[in-house]
Amino acid sequence: MVHVINMKVSFKQRTIDNKIKVYDAIITHWVRMRNFIFHELLPRPNAHPEFDKLYGESQAFIGEAILVSEDYKLTEDINALNERLYRTTWHDFTPEIINLEMEDIKAQGMIIINRMRGDIKKSSILELSDFLHIFTGK
Repeated sequence: MVHVINMKVSFKQRTIDNKIKVYDAIITHWVRMRNFIFHELLPRPNAHPEFDKLYGESQAFIGEAILVSEDYKLTEDINALNERLYRTTWHDFTPEIINLEMEDIKAQGMIIINRMRGDIKKSSILELSDFLHIFTGK
């Protein structure tokens, strides 16, 4: 029994490690996309292939997040924010509007990041369903 519980705890630790890794990668890509928008995309509107690459990488990490998180709404909101960063026609806005949009994205991002943190913390708790899985295998 001790061995089975130890295995369950080990599995939960790997899940936590995977969530931390993928959430960190998503946040890092959001920052990279934001910096790219300000330093490359706005001065050079034809810099789309590089931006497309950043977007593709971030989408791959979002796919990983879907695999490691059971919170569908969280991964849906992560994807929506990522899509907003990518699909906004930044070069059509004035600098003031761009700054307002970025501040709103940042505020939404902070809310999502707090939810990511909560998702990680939730994974650290052994719940009744974990013990049922240990005893029944279901």
